[in-house]
Amino acid sequence: MPQLLIADAVSLLPLFLASSALRGMLGVVLGVGALIFFHELGHFMAAKWAGVRVDVFSLGMGPRLWGFQRGETDYRLSLLPIGGYVSMLGQVDGDPNQPPSSEEGDFRNKSVFKRFVIMVAGVVMNVILAAGLFVACYGIGHEVVAPEIGRISAGSAASKADLQAGDIVLAVGGDQVTSFSDLAGLIAINGEEEVTLQVQRGTKVFETKATPVRGESDTYARIGVSPRDVWVREVPQGSLFAAAGVQGSNGTEWDRIVNVSPVESRCAPETEMTFRQVSEALVATPGPMAFVFERARYDASGFECLERRRFEATITLPRQPLVTLGVEIPDQAWIRSVRKDSAAEKAGVLVGDRLVSLDGLQVTSSNLEESVRRAGAQSSAAGRSARAILEREGERLEVEVKLEPQNPQVLAQALEGVTDSAERLEILREAGSWLLGVTYADDVVAAAGTLSPAEEGVEPIALTPGDRLTGYWADEGTLSWGKRSDNTSASHLSRLFSNPELKRIKVAWLPKGETEERTAVVKPKAHPEATFPDFAGQLVFGPRIALIKRGALGALALGLQRTGVETRRLINTLGAFLSGSVSHRELGGPIQIMNLTYRASQETLTQLLYLLAILSVNLAVINLLPIPVLDGGHIFFLIVEKLKGRPVSGKVLINAQWFGLFCILGLLALVFFNDISRQLFP
Repeated sequence: MPQLLIADAVSLLPLFLASSALRGMLGVVLGVGALIFFHELGHFMAAKWAGVRVDVFSLGMGPRLWGFQRGETDYRLSLLPIGGYVSMLGQVDGDPNQPPSSEEGDFRNKSVFKRFVIMVAGVVMNVILAAGLFVACYGIGHEVVAPEIGRISAGSAASKADLQAGDIVLAVGGDQVTSFSDLAGLIAINGEEEVTLQVQRGTKVFETKATPVRGESDTYARIGVSPRDVWVREVPQGSLFAAAGVQGSNGTEWDRIVNVSPVESRCAPETEMTFRQVSEALVATPGPMAFVFERARYDASGFECLERRRFEATITLPRQPLVTLGVEIPDQAWIRSVRKDSAAEKAGVLVGDRLVSLDGLQVTSSNLEESVRRAGAQSSAAGRSARAILEREGERLEVEVKLEPQNPQVLAQALEGVTDSAERLEILREAGSWLLGVTYADDVVAAAGTLSPAEEGVEPIALTPGDRLTGYWADEGTLSWGKRSDNTSASHLSRLFSNPELKRIKVAWLPKGETEERTAVVKPKAHPEATFPDFAGQLVFGPRIALIKRGALGALALGLQRTGVETRRLINTLGAFLSGSVSHRELGGPIQIMNLTYRASQETLTQLLYLLAILSVNLAVINLLPIPVLDGGHIFFLIVEKLKGRPVSGKVLINAQWFGLFCILGLLALVFFNDISRQLFP
């Protein structure tokens, strides 16, 4: 009978592993548990080396399920499969005044050096584990977003370093770059000091220097680049693009969208478009579109481009009608609130005003951000205030608004040495962060309309001018609704309702002059004119993926380097947190760790191993912090004992432990709050 049950369990294992949800749960339990277990294994091995008696070595926590006694140690499997622990003779953290026993295997009877080795061994084991996991990733083959530059911000450090779209960054400050996130991370580690970049352009490899900048609102220094995000990943068979000769990636060959424009008014051949620009062009223009593609062939690593060639295709995408609520929401910038001491308040802008134009550009709630950016750049370049036209109680008036950049340090460096007026204006517009200081009422019904109830036989719901839409819930099934969204602007609702399959939506509105919100489940209507391109079954595009795979020695070297880089990155982040430049909201706790591990477990094996390696580095560095109750706290007091020639008094240790416990509990409360907030308000 037992053999039959085991055979059945083995036969079900492939099915278990095939389920992404179950695989994710297994990854969380075994992955996170392994990190803590290896940490405790380090303490155990060091204790055995030092001659300290180990009473219990447990795989898992909680009540003992099974085990065996060998020598002086009870090796056990405990109920909760998360981590493990080591119980040594003489571990009396709760009562440091208790005298050591006369036994030679008592932890407190060992020399400072041996106790130091025991306490630091857990951290060392985590570092070794992280290095081993990184080496395994690069030995198996780890897929990453290629460190290929797509867009370069005007006036940025990258533009001053003469980087170009299509360049691949191979190294930063001597550290090898394996992915685009590595590029950003290594720049952040180096801070605002000048750094040497090793770059590959075609078959040429060269070095250039860049000085990253950290803006006033930035957490880390940046050089001003973003990845190329218009590489074709998949082309379904039978699609219009497949018929035109476009192909998905086969690992070494990639097609890229260079630009797209109407056949009647093609853009310049050298124009390079981003994902957003391609999307905007396709949404704005129905009819035949001219696509320019580039087919690039790379070596097996995905870093060296061996061949490039361009080709064109004329494609007319099918269009789907937009669906709407059936009421008119004006796309106008009515002022709902004015921030204290902002440029708007200083100019005399009031709640209820409508912003008609800014420096000659007609303003709507949809284009307001771009309007402010453009007006700020123009007025700053001309050395004057921006001119705003307001509508107040049916009358129009003109005011002057002094728009100040929110990132003067970034702008100062971007403009350094630039004398051409057109180039300076472009930098001011693109790199400047301009703030008007208002919020807008773009959710007020402009004309009488009706909402069509989703249920048959229910009277239409009348909305009148002045009623305000306050929220909506997207349909997620017969009995379930998604989370409420309070973004009810005209432009946002248009994007929301670009789904022709949407059959119903729950909306909330506030009738004019009332304070009690009403809700109803309504049926969207097809827009009589507006359409959007239907990409379903046509094309999938995004950043290019490269495979990082090395032989034994190459994987070892890269894995060790990556361990050092991640350690430096974490120390840099902790320093930024303590200095206040990183918000406490960036910190994550157990829920966040389990969430990330769960998602990584549902992807490839190397994604999980890579994440566990980073978490192992985190566990090592955090444990080294000189906080009592952590390994770092014990190490700190051992160093003090060595310098003084005698142990720290029991009273000091007890007070320090209470302080450390307070710090840890406070930190746990903070990260749990952050984790829960992320789940409730993503």
